[in-house]
Amino acid sequence: MNGLQTRLKMADLFFSRLPFIDMILFENLDAPALTYTSVFDVRSSERAFDGGVVDYDSILQLYDKRFVHLTYAKGFQASEEATADDIDGIINQAAPALGRAAQTSIETLAWNVFNNGFSTEQSPDGVSIFNNAHPLVGGGAFNNLISGDLANSTLEAAVTQFDTMTDERGLPVELSPTMLVYPSQLRFQASVVLQSQLRPGTANNDINAVNNLGLVQVMSKYLTDDDNWFVGAPPSMSKLLFYWREEPRTDHVLDFDTGNSKSKMTYRASVGAADWRGWVGGQGV
Repeated sequence: MNGLQTRLKMADLFFSRLPFIDMILFENLDAPALTYTSVFDVRSSERAFDGGVVDYDSILQLYDKRFVHLTYAKGFQASEEATADDIDGIINQAAPALGRAAQTSIETLAWNVFNNGFSTEQSPDGVSIFNNAHPLVGGGAFNNLISGDLANSTLEAAVTQFDTMTDERGLPVELSPTMLVYPSQLRFQASVVLQSQLRPGTANNDINAVNNLGLVQVMSKYLTDDDNWFVGAPPSMSKLLFYWREEPRTDHVLDFDTGNSKSKMTYRASVGAADWRGWVGGQGV
């Protein structure tokens, strides 16, 4: 009888602690701030999959893109004894770790679009997002790939690619770059290229033209190649999409027989490029 009373007391204690567990989990999920929202158009979804269709006119049928949601989950458990003897300690150690794991998982999912954007991550036209031969439905091809390390000359070439972007008929589109995206290793090089008043690396007094572009610097620790860089339009103008099928939520359970408590965080999401327009990728050498 005493054993049963202990279990019941543990149950009351466990469930009374749930708001505290959730508070720690979501505080650690939000801090430091997630960075993928700087480059992705984040949307909610009510479907099992999403079709992101490139805008089309009455004549040409363009490419389709299907977004398949995947489920991600991770959790922790604590024995009855651990919870009873050191309630705050077990939660304060385990819950923040779970929150950080969820944050890392979300960021990695999103930024892998860039990490794989020169190879396996494709736009709806069937080639990699950053490619020198995007087929146009109306005929011809377009190049949104720059080969070379981040420098004034390569950044100027990337901006010129924006100025010459076309729709599927080869007609000009109005897209302007607003950000330079790069990994941690290019932090200082990006500042030199963007902020120097005179053209860096030369003895001439030429002005640094890219200094006047006003590009926002976006550094991501989740970019895995240390010399790739990207120039992008605002998320609302480009077609890099992040769909939340189910935003992060927590579940908790208390096992009656063992007294062990379990907590987990789950989310469902999909991410990809519904179009390549709005981005130019620089592949370092």
